[in-house]
Amino acid sequence: MAIVLRAGEVVIPATLNDTVAALDFKTRLPFETSGYRSTFDYCCTATEGQYDASEKQYGWKNGDISLAGGWFAVLFAGEEQSASYDDIMPIAHIAKEHLPLVDKLPNNVTFIVEAA
Repeated sequence: MAIVLRAGEVVIPATLNDTVAALDFKTRLPFETSGYRSTFDYCCTATEGQYDASEKQYGWKNGDISLAGGWFAVLFAGEEQSASYDDIMPIAHIAKEHLPLVDKLPNNVTFIVEAA
């Protein structure tokens, strides 16, 4: 399912996957959360919904959006160093060609996630 992340005037397209967590997240749209930029991602607080523990993983791909452990994370960098990070639950992905849109965002951000 196509979604968009809105942060002010910036609109970032992404695609929800078919994990249990993503299907649960879909029922929460539109979804709003605020957070901050760190080295590899934007970390925003979010209540963890339903998920299948077997779908959690170590590491991420640049562009993954994870919802786990109380965090909604937009993971835009650090894929090469991410293998040691656990508790990653990818629910969506931002295609490589749209990642430059993330660079336009300020250090503190409010995301509104909605169906495209």
